[in-house]
Amino acid sequence: MLWLASPQQQAAARYVVNEIFTKERYNHPGFQIAPTHTVVDIGANMGVFVLWAAQKAKQGKVLAIEPTSAIDVLRMNVERNGLSNVVPIQFAAGRDGETFQITTYPGFNIVNHHVGWQPKFWTKFFIKLLYGKYQSQPVVETASVKSLKRILDENGVDRVNYLKCDCEGGEYEIFRTLDDATFDRIDKIAMEFHEYSPKQKRQELIDLLEKHGFKVQVEKSWFEYTFMKYGMLWAVRG
Repeated sequence: MLWLASPQQQAAARYVVNEIFTKERYNHPGFQIAPTHTVVDIGANMGVFVLWAAQKAKQGKVLAIEPTSAIDVLRMNVERNGLSNVVPIQFAAGRDGETFQITTYPGFNIVNHHVGWQPKFWTKFFIKLLYGKYQSQPVVETASVKSLKRILDENGVDRVNYLKCDCEGGEYEIFRTLDDATFDRIDKIAMEFHEYSPKQKRQELIDLLEKHGFKVQVEKSWFEYTFMKYGMLWAVRG
């Protein structure tokens, strides 16, 4: 199995590995990854999705975009598994040249988020319940930002066959600032949406995607959306 985590991150690793490798959360109908595909992961975190996707896109390329120190674990996993088709990129996607602060939870970094966005009550409760075993205080890191266009251009990517986005509320700024030409380079988007503030509504994302020629399917479980305010958007070019 393609997963090697540092001991203090095993709790987060077990949960995410189960979601991605066992349940194959991202192997949605119509979203299968072919051997030659180019995959972009925005919010790669420790790299579990990256490791799963890299097995499938063996002759392709996987860009792993992660602004926080979690990328160190991703790099370790990529190296130890000998994955030459993965490119780790320590930036956030968004508007070129910007920076922002992001709250991280070393040892339980499933829920990293912009310091200005607060998870809902039950999300906070689960963080406290599980994360409290590992570290008493969260850490604030500074994230540097590059546009998705620049990231693609710098890595020689003309076409994105599969874009996965899971960045704890950052998806709104990413897609608000994405230029039309870059939108046109993307075939499919698997996006976890979050509604942590009144300005974060999935309908805005749906409208943006439909405007750029995507057909969008919303998927949300009662538990995840009611208690933690997140769900999935599956978008494919019509």
